[in-house]
Amino acid sequence: MKRTAGMILRKRWETSSRWYEAELVYDLLGDWVVVRRWGGKGSKRHGEMTCLVEDEAHGHQLIEHIHVVRTRRKPPYSLVY
Repeated sequence: MKRTAGMILRKRWETSSRWYEAELVYDLLGDWVVVRRWGGKGSKRHGEMTCLVEDEAHGHQLIEHIHVVRTRRKPPYSLVY
């Protein structure tokens, strides 16, 4: 079965003043990509980074690693979705 491009998984973490998102997508070129976005609430400052991963399983592992890192920060980020 041929897969079409689109989002597979998205997670978002927040503190009282900051947010962080990660999403696993299958892009138009047929590659698995993890897109990370972050910024401050009430601020126009933000950033984005794209990381090519080998396959869907590696993308899930990377997002799980991001989850562990976010929840261990001081102050810890809370998972929103």
